Amino acid sequence: MVKEKAKGEKDIAVGNVATLDFYRKMITGTMIIYAVIRWCFGFSWMDIILSLLAGIGLSLLYGSMSNAARPIYSESGNLVSAGTDLNMEGGVTDYFKDIIIVTCVVLLLSLISDYFWFCWLIIPGFALVKLWTNVISPWIFQPAPEVPEGNMQQEGFKKGMRQTKQRKQASSNTSSNPGMFSSYR
Repeated sequence: MVKEKAKGEKDIAVGNVATLDFYRKMITGTMIIYAVIRWCFGFSWMDIILSLLAGIGLSLLYGSMSNAARPIYSESGNLVSAGTDLNMEGGVTDYFKDIIIVTCVVLLLSLISDYFWFCWLIIPGFALVKLWTNVISPWIFQPAPEVPEGNMQQEGFKKGMRQTKQRKQASSNTSSNPGMFSSYR
């Protein structure tokens, strides 16, 4: 079995710069193509509003990725921390990259037909599936915790039940069997 070499801070910083450069070019190219084609062939208010929402969303996601990947340098100029590894699988930035790709594809496909804007619903649909499978479903359908037989709390409960049962029996015995103080009741 071959062990993978751990990424150094410099490798992470170089990878982050390349990743941010790729996504910046993707976003800019998509927005330019969309604006030019919409300007040439006309647009509606719905196109303007949805493209503005897409642009705002893309800029927020890119800004978040950029802030997460910002390296920290010491006073002498040495790299202290490379920031979050944007190429790490399973992280939040991985979802950011997926949302950026889906939004760019939806923008370009909406040039063909306005019905492609509905493909944007893939994002909240995926979020709901993740929420259901990772949070809600395990919480609802988890089995009841098994309590071992020798549990101190369970023994205390049994002892309390026995004492209650004995008190009830004692009170029923005194009321059915008159004793020497029965005349004072």
